[in-house]
Amino acid sequence: MKSGIDLVVLDMDGTIYGRQFAGGISARVRRAIAAVQEAGTPVTIATGRIFDFVRAVAPELGITLPVITAQGAVIGDPVSGEVLYESLIREDDARNAAAWADGEERTTVFYLNSSGGRTRLVQSAPGGGNGSSGWEGWDSSTYNHWFGSPREMHVKLFDVLSVPGVRPLKFITVNDPALEPDQTAALQRRFGDGVHMSRSHQYLVEGTAPTANKGHGLLRLTERLGVDPKRVLAIGDNENDIPMLREAGLAVCMGQATAVVRAEADWIAPTLDEDGAAVALERFVLS
Repeated sequence: MKSGIDLVVLDMDGTIYGRQFAGGISARVRRAIAAVQEAGTPVTIATGRIFDFVRAVAPELGITLPVITAQGAVIGDPVSGEVLYESLIREDDARNAAAWADGEERTTVFYLNSSGGRTRLVQSAPGGGNGSSGWEGWDSSTYNHWFGSPREMHVKLFDVLSVPGVRPLKFITVNDPALEPDQTAALQRRFGDGVHMSRSHQYLVEGTAPTANKGHGLLRLTERLGVDPKRVLAIGDNENDIPMLREAGLAVCMGQATAVVRAEADWIAPTLDEDGAAVALERFVLS
C-alpha cells in the first residue's frame, strides 16, 4: 500500500542523533530508515550540522539524495561533495556578531566556508585552563559534540572575521537557561534583519543568513527533486525545525519538544530515547 509520502526529511540532533547511542544513531532508527528506503520512499537529512559532518554520516544511512545542512544555508550532494546551494551571512553582519561575541563571556563559534564546501571552525578562546574548551567549563567532548572539530581558538573573533574574503556561513553561541533567559529574540533584535536567529538546542542559539532556514531548504530541495512539499514527512524536535515542519505536508515532532514546537506538529512521536523517529516512520510510511 502506498503511504502517500514521497520524501522523508529528518532532523539529526534530538531526532535521530544523540550521544547516548553507539555511533550516534540507535539500531531501531537505522533499521527504520533502511526499511523506508527499501520500500521505495527516499530519505534525506535537514540539520544545523555542517555539510562536512553530514557527508560522513550519510553513507551509514544509505542516503544519497541532496542534504540540507547548516540550518538550510547549504544544500549539498553527499556522494560527490558538490555544493548545490549556499547562503552566506554578509561580512558586515558577521563582523557585528563577532564584535558582540568578543565582549561576552559565552562560547561562540563561527563557521567559515571555503569555495569547495569545506568549513573552518573558529571559536572564542576559553576562559581558563581547566581542560574544557569553552567559557562554561563543560568537558571538551561536549563542545566537540555540539560544534564539531577541529576548532581554532581565537582571543578576538572580530579579527578573524575582518580578513577579506572570509565566507561566514553561520555562528553558534551558548545560552544556558539555567544561568539566563532565552536570548534568541534579544539577539535577533540586536543583529537586525541581516541575521536570522533560531534556537537549535537546549543550550544553543544559531545565527544564519536571513533566508537560511530549514523551511526554505525543504522548498528548494523539493523543487529540485520534483516532489510536492505536501507529500513530505518532516520530523524534528527544536525551534529551528519549525520552518520545515510548516512547509511539510506531514509534520512530526519528538516527544521531548517544547510546547512551541508541539504546536506546529500534526503528530507527536515518542522521545529520542524511545526511538520516536523510528515509531513515526513505522506508523506513517511502513504501516
